Amino acid sequence: MSHQQWEAIERTLAGLSAQDKRELVDRILQSLQAESPAPDRALRQRDALARLCQKLDVMPAATPSDGLTNRDHDRILYTR
Repeated sequence: MSHQQWEAIERTLAGLSAQDKRELVDRILQSLQAESPAPDRALRQRDALARLCQKLDVMPAATPSDGLTNRDHDRILYTR
């Protein structure tokens, strides 16, 4: 915006009541929210991937030193 346009806005604002200014702010916020794009599917997937990576980062990276093989662990975990 040009300097003259800002001055015109400031003059207009000076003549508004507090209630009118609050109404103006509400309308500006609504306008900004209408322009903001809603999160798209790719953004939601990136967020989900980031959360998954955080969970994976806290998991142990090394094999436990309990003397058991992977097959032994599977037998313990998945058999009755």
